Amino acid sequence: MRAHFKLIIFIFPLLFIADFSAKAQQVPLLDQYYINPVVYNPAASGATGLFNAYLLRNQKFMDFDGGQVTHIFTADAALNEGRYGVGFNLTNDDVGIFNNTQAMLNYSYRLKIADQHNIRFGVSAGISDFRMNTSQIVANSNDPYLISSNFKNSEFMANVGVYYKYKNLLFGLTIPQLLNNSVSNTIDGKQSTYNLNRQVLVSSGYKFPIESVKDLSISPYIMLRYANAIPFQYDLNLIADLKDKGWFAVNYRDNFSVGLNLGVTVLKNFTIGYSYDIGIKKTGRYASNNHEFLIGYRLPLSANKKKDRILDNDNSILKTLLAEKYKKIDYLRKVLEEMENKDKQSDADRDGVADDIDECPNTPSYYIVNETGCPVDSDGDGIVDSEDLCPEIPGSYENKGCPEQKEEKIEMEERLENIYFSFGNYTLTEYSRRKLETLISILKKNTNYMLKMHGHTDDIGSNRSNIELAHKRLITVKNYLALNGIPTNQIIVVPHGESMPVVANTDSKSRANNRRVSFEIYNYQ
Repeated sequence: MRAHFKLIIFIFPLLFIADFSAKAQQVPLLDQYYINPVVYNPAASGATGLFNAYLLRNQKFMDFDGGQVTHIFTADAALNEGRYGVGFNLTNDDVGIFNNTQAMLNYSYRLKIADQHNIRFGVSAGISDFRMNTSQIVANSNDPYLISSNFKNSEFMANVGVYYKYKNLLFGLTIPQLLNNSVSNTIDGKQSTYNLNRQVLVSSGYKFPIESVKDLSISPYIMLRYANAIPFQYDLNLIADLKDKGWFAVNYRDNFSVGLNLGVTVLKNFTIGYSYDIGIKKTGRYASNNHEFLIGYRLPLSANKKKDRILDNDNSILKTLLAEKYKKIDYLRKVLEEMENKDKQSDADRDGVADDIDECPNTPSYYIVNETGCPVDSDGDGIVDSEDLCPEIPGSYENKGCPEQKEEKIEMEERLENIYFSFGNYTLTEYSRRKLETLISILKKNTNYMLKMHGHTDDIGSNRSNIELAHKRLITVKNYLALNGIPTNQIIVVPHGESMPVVANTDSKSRANNRRVSFEIYNYQ
């Protein structure tokens, strides 16, 4: 073995078997704890709402024979939609002649203190098995302190932690080795003690989304370490994370090392990470060639999975959904009928004139009437305006109120798009107004053209109320065209109601397609 290693392993047992209490940095120094915070903090168990399993290997001081090698396996999962979390940590830390193995069970509880404010409290408990193998020591064979048999000791361990999250902010507090246990051995009346020193780890990070790059975020992350009789230490990390694809990070450990970390996600659920550290300052000559490898697996829990899309052949579910929709349709039809009956109590024909002054009480509801409730015939041709396709020009009954003229339909190069209305509504949307711009332009350029508009509804409600609704929609469009410079005598309105559906009224989508006003352009000679 190398001379340096011989010196180190010679000094370690001398310190250990002497009568003193040893305190050192006993919690392993890891690099990728921001990827898997469960390695330090039991309160992070279940925080992701997933099942997570990670295997990590960290090796330091590899210029010495053996160096320090740490293996950690963690697994955690969320229960009851993330309210609880459980986990397991298995750690083996091998440093020269010392070997420490810990097996810990984790439990966490989430407390939702406000909207998006979640704080988790966690505890872990288990067994620590500490061993020293003196057979590796190269020393004077007559030294009674260095030829003793191998030593091992098992202790109960406990850690506690807090894990807080608000939107993109993370904060963690961990107290490892809470019980402050001590490992003791007596040789020839000499007692040596190795304290498992209580420590405090504080971590925090904030994720800044990068708007210009999809799914990219930058996160500064800091870790603070404190233990009695040990210098205060901190880590600084800057992480660039590309959601569900991987990450890249640079890190600095106070007076110890600088490093790079790269990770990728493969096969959707697997994560692979690698970190490399370079020792700095006084530690540089001893801490070079430090590596950390990480393999992880993430799996959504069944309770968190999105419900599968309903298959087309799942008849029972489809029938249930259709039955619920038809119940809503029947309810709306009932409401409309009640509204009609209520109106009939004071205005039986619903022409806007009260029954007590209505001289024409059986006028259809969509007719244009005068103040006495009787239909208006503006051109005096014997055909009321509401039935007259040419209400301002005298015509014949056979020609629907228009003069005897030859009607020629104009096939337009530009497509005249229908406009649509929401249920029971006759107001124009902004989108419909934009669609009417093409029609307005055509009529302004061709003043001899006549526009014939057809109003349609779905099948909900009575035929009479649907004709009235179709007429209201036509008048709304006609008034808008008039406001934009189209003469009203250039427009013909034809309300059809529910009688001419473009598709069968079977569901909400087909009914929406039937609530329309369509357009035709004619030339009369």
